[in-house]
Amino acid sequence: MFNKFFQFLRGYVIIRIYGKGAERFLNICVRRGINVWNTLPRENGIEMTVSLNDFFRIRSVARKCRVKVKVIGKRGLIYTARSYRKRYVFLASVITAVILCALSTRFIWLVEINGVENSDINGIVETLDRMGVKSGSLKSKLPDGMTMKREIIANTDNIAWAWVYIEGAKARVEIYEQIIPPNVIDKSVPCDIVASCDGVIKKLIVKNGEKVAKEGSAVSAGDVIVSGKVGVYREEQPEEYIYVHSMAEAQAYTTHTKSGDYKLYYESRTPTGKRKKRVTAELFGKAFTLPFPKIDYGDFDASEERREFNVPFFGYTGIALDVTEYDEVTVNREPLPLETALEFAKNDLEAKISAELTPMSSLTDENLEYEKTDDETINVTLRMNFIQNIATEQPLGGE
Repeated sequence: MFNKFFQFLRGYVIIRIYGKGAERFLNICVRRGINVWNTLPRENGIEMTVSLNDFFRIRSVARKCRVKVKVIGKRGLIYTARSYRKRYVFLASVITAVILCALSTRFIWLVEINGVENSDINGIVETLDRMGVKSGSLKSKLPDGMTMKREIIANTDNIAWAWVYIEGAKARVEIYEQIIPPNVIDKSVPCDIVASCDGVIKKLIVKNGEKVAKEGSAVSAGDVIVSGKVGVYREEQPEEYIYVHSMAEAQAYTTHTKSGDYKLYYESRTPTGKRKKRVTAELFGKAFTLPFPKIDYGDFDASEERREFNVPFFGYTGIALDVTEYDEVTVNREPLPLETALEFAKNDLEAKISAELTPMSSLTDENLEYEKTDDETINVTLRMNFIQNIATEQPLGGE
C-alpha cells in the first residue's frame, strides 16, 4: 500500500518495448539498478512500468539493444496536477479540503466510551469533561494518558483499568470493570445478622452472637436477628458488652410476588421488500438530519450504520454519516390460547423471582392469578412461598 502511494508521489511511466532485443533490454536494466515492475509479455514485445527518474536512463539501454520504446501511459502526482492546472476552482477546493482536514484533526469531535456495563457512565462523562475530553476540545491541551487514567479510576467505582486513545479527531475510552467479589465480612469485624427479606422465622441456629428474634416471629428486611453486641454480667461489674462477629442460620417462611401485563396474541413481522434510507451528517460534533425521504411506513424495522470519514495520516476528521435503514414490515397477529399465554407469563415471572432468592431455597407452594385488562391483555400475578435462609451479615451500626 505505502509503496504504491510513494510511487504515485514520485511518478512513473508505463512503456512497451518492441524488437528482438527486448529480453536483453530487461536484463541490462536489472543489472544497472533501473527500477522496473509489472513486467508483462505482449505481442512483439514486453510491457513494463518504470519510475519517472529511471525513465531517462533507459535511452542509452534502448540504443544499445536496438529496441523501440513506446510510452503507453503516465501516472503520478505531477501528471495529475498538470491535468488540473487550469482548473483553479477545483485546485482551490482540494487545497482548502486538505487544510480543513488537517485543522479538524487538531480537535476532538467525538468521544466513544466502551466497556461500561455496571459502572456510572454519567460519572465517567463528567470526569472526562473536567479533563477536557469532549467535543470541540483542543488535543494539545489534553492531559497525558497516565493522568487521564488515574482520574477515571479515582472518580469511578469498580473500574480496574482505563485508557484514552486519541485517533484523529476521536477519543476512544476503553474501560475494564472490576469483578465484584461476594460481600463477605472479615471474621475479625464485629457484625449483626439481619434479615435479607420479609419472612416468618421457622428455625434459628445461632453459632455466635446474641439472639434477638425468636422462632415463629415475623421479621422485615433489615431487622436484626442476631446481635453482635453481647452482654457480659459479672459481680464486680454488673453489666458490660463485648462485640463479636455474629454467625447464624435463619430458616424462614418467605413470600415473593411478581406481576406483569401480557398479550393474548403473538406478532410476526414479515418484510414487504420496501426500504428507505435517511442520512444524518455529523460535522464536528453537530448532527444534521436530512428531512428526506419521508418515512411514511405504518410498521417498520430500523437498523443503523455509522460511516466515519478517515484520511490517511490524519485519521478521523470529525465528519461522519449515520445511515438509518427503514424496512417496511407487515405485522400479523396470531391469537394465543389463554393457557399458552399463562405459561409464558409464569416462566417470565419465575425468572424474576429466582433472582431474589438465596441459595438452597425450597419452594413450598405457589399461586398464579390473572385478570383481563382488555380484550387483548391480561395482568398476571405469581405468588411463590419458600423456606430459605434469610440471614445476612451486616457490620455493627448498619454500615
